[in-house]
Amino acid sequence: MTAATTMVPLQVTARLASGVAHATPWGISLDGLLASEIRENYKTECREHGIDYQPYDLATAPAMLELPLARCTLAGPDDWHWAATFAWPDGEVPGPHVHYWSSRPDHHALDQLSEALPALVSERQGRYRARVMPLPLTIASTLVWRAVGDPDAISELLADVQTIGRKRSSGHGHILDWTVEPTDEDPWASSHLHPDGTLGRTAHPQCLRGHQSIETGGEGQMGLRPPYMHPATRREVLLPAR
Repeated sequence: MTAATTMVPLQVTARLASGVAHATPWGISLDGLLASEIRENYKTECREHGIDYQPYDLATAPAMLELPLARCTLAGPDDWHWAATFAWPDGEVPGPHVHYWSSRPDHHALDQLSEALPALVSERQGRYRARVMPLPLTIASTLVWRAVGDPDAISELLADVQTIGRKRSSGHGHILDWTVEPTDEDPWASSHLHPDGTLGRTAHPQCLRGHQSIETGGEGQMGLRPPYMHPATRREVLLPAR
């Protein structure tokens, strides 16, 4: 595992106001969260200076962002990942917890955007139909990540992150405060495992050599580093236990 002198094992804690919504069975990745914040800061600077930037494109390999995290290179130079886990819900309230959100077409807005409208815009079928959709929530007092990185740089990036997850505009995923604390944990464990000792992130099987007793979520195709949904980062990996 590669790390600069400022990189130390640490724990990142987000204190939640209520639940957080996310699409996958496991929590939000810390490296993805940091990469997203760096990307948003870069786009803001480009807009302020009138500079074009490359948009996200599935057909183009994404630019590599340098994060304030160490790299785990146990699987080789092509299958490395950032030394950070996905979110662990501490103090979780047993679920399932499912909220619902609804939407209906705005007929006034459609009238302004269209030269002509049919006599009836159906809310029962078609692209403008009304929707009632389930929203699975994780209810917990805090979310916990483990990592090896620069605590000061991570704290600076996370200071502006006030909400995470899906449906943030509806009040979900609101962060009350962040805590980034160095620990005396083993760097390998801080890079790979949840606090309960299970696999806490997507990892190449080579990362777990000598650790066969670690509980995982099985094998599958998934991103190894951000952007996790981009084909260029997808590998055959071991999945988080939860």
